[in-house]
Amino acid sequence: MTLTTLALRNALFRNGTRSFLTVLGTMVAALAFVMLRTILGAWYANSEQSSSDRIVTRNAISLTQPLPLSAVAHVQQIPGVTRVTWSNWFGGIYKDPKNFFAQFAIDPVSGLDVYDIRFVEGSKEEFISDRNSCLIGTKLAKQYGFKIGDTVPLQGDIYPGDWRFKVAGLVEADDASVAGSMWFHWARLNEGLPDARKDQIGVITSKVAHADDSPRVVKAIDDYFANSDNETHTETEKAFRLSFVSGSAAILGALQAVSVVILVIMALILGNTLAMGLRERTAEMGAMRAIGFLPKHIAWLTLSEGALLGFLGGIAGIIAANPLLNAFGKVVEGFGFLVGLRFRWDTGLLTVSATFAIGALASAIPAWSASKMEVVAALRRQE
Repeated sequence: MTLTTLALRNALFRNGTRSFLTVLGTMVAALAFVMLRTILGAWYANSEQSSSDRIVTRNAISLTQPLPLSAVAHVQQIPGVTRVTWSNWFGGIYKDPKNFFAQFAIDPVSGLDVYDIRFVEGSKEEFISDRNSCLIGTKLAKQYGFKIGDTVPLQGDIYPGDWRFKVAGLVEADDASVAGSMWFHWARLNEGLPDARKDQIGVITSKVAHADDSPRVVKAIDDYFANSDNETHTETEKAFRLSFVSGSAAILGALQAVSVVILVIMALILGNTLAMGLRERTAEMGAMRAIGFLPKHIAWLTLSEGALLGFLGGIAGIIAANPLLNAFGKVVEGFGFLVGLRFRWDTGLLTVSATFAIGALASAIPAWSASKMEVVAALRRQE
């Protein structure tokens, strides 16, 4: 029998109930850690999928303040800009408020080009030619069962009224958020608005010839509109999307803090269990020292027990996390800021490594104490 085998027997079978509860507690902590880290990763995933050669221009006051349609032509004239499109966030309700998904009114020709949208089903020509048509992302189509030719009714909130659109195509792009969104003609939106709200757009999205040239183009656009009635704020698409994340900085900071607290709790659970187990086996440790085991052997035995308990708890946690996260991801896949909310094996590997390391670290003090025990004092102690 090796020290590692002895550590495994002590960790799992010496006190089965305590070992089970310790592994269960570690599993719950590991499960919570995996879920928090996955949610944080998904929150940032949308910005990571941004195109490096796209920049976004909005009103400098706020995203809720529109720009005039005429601004598009001025942006197009900026040196370095190759293609330009514009869009409005629609924010309609599909049957029930809980059925949230992103909806954008776009210029059909330039929008498909700038956003690099690919057709999986349907026809680009049919979409462009029919002002009442719309495009549905493949994930969104799967979620709600949309098919080519279906009518999608929306109840307007930002733009009041009953709006109906015919599905002309199912689309996707390298940007995963496209698969969870709906796109329709900006002209269809504009014609249904009162005169006071016509010819107003939410954002202008431009492509630049070279991604490295983006800072110069960004500055040139904002300088052009400086001191005008419609001053602009231009930034890269990644920075634009990160601005939505930064608006939830308090939530993200809380999730980061909670994930750290979970690791601390995990260490306390393992440390307490190991300390109790060693206290009960003080005389046994003394006997091992008396028959020739060295302090380093006692320390290794204790460290191995903690690491094994942490490892087993971590494995159990990621086994439980896999189906839970995949199921949760399907529920929220309509929310663009939670793109890619699925169990990731790299996060699972990080969690198991963390639980293994924490188990070893939590047993460091008990291991040091056990290795420093005097043989005679240990043999005298009775629990």
